[in-house]
Amino acid sequence: AIVFSLRMLINRLRQIARQARENEQTQIATNRELLQLRDSLETRMFERTAELQRRAAQMETVASTARSLTTIQEPEQLLSSICQIVSEKFGFYHTGIFLLDERSEYAILQAANSKGGQEMLRHGHRLRVGAIGIVGTVAGQGNPRIALDVGADTVFFNNPDLPTTRSELALPLKIGGQIIGVLDIQSEEIAAFKEEDVAVLGILADQISVAIENARLFSQTKQALAESQIIYQQYIKQDWARFT
Repeated sequence: AIVFSLRMLINRLRQIARQARENEQTQIATNRELLQLRDSLETRMFERTAELQRRAAQMETVASTARSLTTIQEPEQLLSSICQIVSEKFGFYHTGIFLLDERSEYAILQAANSKGGQEMLRHGHRLRVGAIGIVGTVAGQGNPRIALDVGADTVFFNNPDLPTTRSELALPLKIGGQIIGVLDIQSEEIAAFKEEDVAVLGILADQISVAIENARLFSQTKQALAESQIIYQQYIKQDWARFT
């Protein structure tokens, strides 16, 4: 009886020891999962914080860019300044502005900051609206478009003046719902643009549209004033001649 009792006790102790080892392994696995979850949460938090800081910096850049554009009233100077400011502050190697012609048949390049863009300006680069390239598609449809890898995008227009382009973002320029042009931004990196960039840079595109329209109205007003002065001077001369 004593031997049987001892065996039962030993077996019970073995079961307890085995259960303790299993519990220990379970606890170790649980602790490992908790550590992995903590590391994952910390990583996501850091990434989210960095993303928020990036968005805040972008919004500040958009605001400062808009303030800079309000001081420029000459259309040609305005378009060149837009391309230069956007490329410098957002870090993209090429920025171009296309404006639609009077019949909205072609999107014509009006300003660019890169060397390839300057060459395109010299030979009067234009794209048919709704037919050629990402710019032509955006000009026809009025919706932003991203090409994360231009080599795999069938809509992308392979421009020999910009051979190093790897990704592209085109945003419509609108006034009162009417498309007046396209803001074209290109990068030498693959997947340089995210969907979130469309919202931020879309705000900038709206500001650019307003600045372009204001500059256009200012130019028209200035021209009308000059014509009025000429007509007034002619009227004064004629009236003075009749008086004399």
